[in-house]
Parts: sequence; C-alpha cells; structure tokens
Amino acid sequence: MRSKEDLFYLVQAMSKSEKRYFVLDAKKGGRNDSRYLTLFGAINNMEEYDEAPLKKRFAANLSSDKAYLYEAILRSMRDYRSQSSKAAQVKERLMDARYLYERGLYDQSTERISEAKAMAAELEDQFTLLEINREEQVSLFDRRARVQLEHIEKLNEEREKTLKAIDEELKYLDLYYRLSLELSRDFNPNDEHRIEILKMNLPINLLDEKNKPKSPQAIRRFFQCNMTYFSISGELEKVYYFSNKAVEWWENLPILKEEEFYRYINNVSNLVNTCYKIDGKAQEANQWYEILKNERQNSSLHNQKVIFQYLSLSKLLYHLNQNEFTEASKLLPDIIDGLNKFGLKKNIALVGNIATVYFLVGDYANCIKWVDNIIKNMKNSGRLDIQRIMRIYKIVSLYELNDFERIDLEIRAANRFYKSNDFGHEAMEEIVLNVYLRQIIDAPIFEIKHSIINLRQYLIEIKRQPNSENLLGLDELTIWVDSKMK
Repeated sequence: MRSKEDLFYLVQAMSKSEKRYFVLDAKKGGRNDSRYLTLFGAINNMEEYDEAPLKKRFAANLSSDKAYLYEAILRSMRDYRSQSSKAAQVKERLMDARYLYERGLYDQSTERISEAKAMAAELEDQFTLLEINREEQVSLFDRRARVQLEHIEKLNEEREKTLKAIDEELKYLDLYYRLSLELSRDFNPNDEHRIEILKMNLPINLLDEKNKPKSPQAIRRFFQCNMTYFSISGELEKVYYFSNKAVEWWENLPILKEEEFYRYINNVSNLVNTCYKIDGKAQEANQWYEILKNERQNSSLHNQKVIFQYLSLSKLLYHLNQNEFTEASKLLPDIIDGLNKFGLKKNIALVGNIATVYFLVGDYANCIKWVDNIIKNMKNSGRLDIQRIMRIYKIVSLYELNDFERIDLEIRAANRFYKSNDFGHEAMEEIVLNVYLRQIIDAPIFEIKHSIINLRQYLIEIKRQPNSENLLGLDELTIWVDSKMK
C-alpha cells in the first residue's frame, strides 16, 4: 500500500526532461487543463509534501486523482525509457509477439521473438532469454507447428545453457550480498577469529581463480565478491586489483555499459575510492576523475548526473580524509553548481559534506546555511546519522559567531529531535551537546579552556572504542577542539 508521500517522492525524483516529456505526453489528448496535470504541477512546486492545500483544491477526489497520476507517470516513463533502453525494447517485443500470436499472425510473432532474443543476448540477460525460450516452445506447441526434432533439441540446449548461466550468476549474487552485509557490520580485519567464522559460514572457495565462472554476469559478480572479501580482510592491493577487473569487464561489453551506465559508474567509483586509500595511487584516481568528466560532456543528462554524484563525493571525501580542507573547499563552487544543475539539492550526503567542509575551514555562516537546508528539507532522507551531527555543527557555528541568542533555541530543537528519534542519552551527540558544549557555552572566560580540554578528553576516549571510525563528526569535532586549544 502506497503512503501519502509516495507520489511526491516520485515527482521529485524525475529529471527536468522526464517532467517535460510527461507534460507533453499528457497534453496529447487535448485536455491541457486536466485535473491530474494540475495536481502534478501543484506537487512539483512543493519543497516539502503538504496535503492540506491539496485537499482544499481537489476536495474529495484527491485520493483517486493521486492514484491516477501515479500510474500515469509510470506509464509515461515506460514510453520515455523505451526510446533509449534496450532492456525495455526487449520487453516490448515480447509483448508484441504475444499480441501478434493471439491474432494468428504467427510468422510476424516469430520474427518479433527473434528480435527480442538477439537483443537479450547482447545484454547478457539470461533471465529474459529463459523467458524467450519458454515463449518459443509454448508457441510451437500451441499452434501445432510442424517442427523438426533438431529444432526442439536446439531449444532444449539453449535452455540448459541459460539455466547454467543463471545458476552461476545467482550463486555469486548471493555471496556478494552476504559479504556486503558482513562489511557493513563494521568488520575488524584484525579479528582473525571472526574471519575464520566467515570462511566456515560462506562458500569462500567460489572466490578462487580456479572456480571462476564462465557466464559474463557471474564473472562481474566474481570480481565484486573478491573486492568485498578483501575489503573485509583489509588487503587493499587485492581490492584494487579486483576493482580494476570489474571496470575492465564493462569495457568489453560496451552495449551493456551504455544500458547500465549507473552500475559502471558505481564500479569506477569503487576503484577511485580504493586508489585514494593506497599510497601513490591518488594520481590514478585523479586521471579517472578527468576521464569521466570528459565522458560526462558527451553523455545524456541522466548519465552526467550519475557521474557527478559518485565522483564529486569521492574527491571531496578524499581531501577530507587527507585533512586537505582548503583543497576540499575549492571543489565546493563546482559541486554546488552541479547540485543546482542536476536537481540534487536534497542529496543529503553531498549537502552534508558541503556543510562539513565549511565547518572545517571556519566558514560558519555558510555551514549554518547548508545545515539549515538539511534540517528544513531533508527530514525524510533516512540518514539520521547525518542529521544528528549537523545539529552539533550548527550550534558550534553559532557559538563561533557569538550568536548566543539563537544557541538556546537550537539546543532545545536538537534535543527535541534526539528525543523524537530515540537515540538514547548515551549517544555521542547528546553527550557532546548537553554536557560538554553546554559547559563551554556557559563557562566564564577563565574556565573556557578547561571546558574545551574536557571535551577533547571525551572525544579521545570515544576514539579508543571499537568501531569509533564509523561515528560521523568525531574527527571533525576533534579538529575544531584542537584549533581552539591552539
């Protein structure tokens, strides 16, 4: 069951060209003033979803109008995507084949199936090839076609080959997801016992070169599985090797690279991030950055957006991890232009890092501006870790700007947010805010240094705890405290 906000999020996720296509598509019937187009415009103009004005305007029909508009958008986007997506064109040809078959136009139906089969083979889409194989056999049986035994055997042989490829792909897909889950659990590469348990519980033998699969999609998953496993064990050189292999895989399948460009960029981004972690490979990461910047100029707007999202964040994080805050700040004008160009003003990861850079370089007014953007417009982003630390940045920034009138208001607002999301009184942000920052803010001038030392000692203690590297803002607050000590 869809929630009230689903339609809003769908509209917000559409690109400008997609919205333009939908509006033109909707007007083809000559009803420029149709209710659902009016509703589309109203929702599109919203910064945050608010149903109250929509209820006033659309009264009792709002629920049905929203449902109609939701389906209309998806229908229109299917048409929009079919112009450039070979995967969508394969599905359309299968639907055409079934229609032609129902009308008794068997030769035309067979021709359409053959086209779909050739395209699915180009895309290495084994699941669709299996569906096509079934369609061919059912079609022959239903119309009592006269076929040679060789024809049936050929179809059976194709099916067996396809099933084997699917089995390979699913094995590695399952292993990849399980390894990714372990990696997300803050795996400690020095915990040899846990790694042994991992080897006992998962089919790690699938990662051996001698067991390398034969089907293309399974090979890509083989590279990704190895990359993830060696990320868990902390062997960066091997992560780099398999990240490279995953990127090279796409270069050998240019049609698939174009079709699934966002997955290709994801693999390049993994390679770039790995390069940034290995001494001496930062230049290679920068070369990839330039290569994709050039590719972005010749790509569709959507692909440009994908490249911008992955690489801008990678390069920004690299400079932050290297404590090169001035260099990171130099990237911000281009990143902010990209946010506006590609409609990414609500990308909380990018906006959060922009606020972080401004915080680290001491541009507290701009830090507050971008934190407010998150607080006001990204309540439903799901990234509560970012939202928690942003409130601390804002309060520290107000303190640095001597804006004491607003500090109490912001402290109360932050505590309401922490309480409503049930973070617990032991959360780092709550302790920093309600114990140490309050001490600093309320301290007489001669006690400020002592209060700052207390905060520094607390942050050092937190850093010694397991998995502390995953606490957002810990390093940034330590850097701020050290600057105050100086």
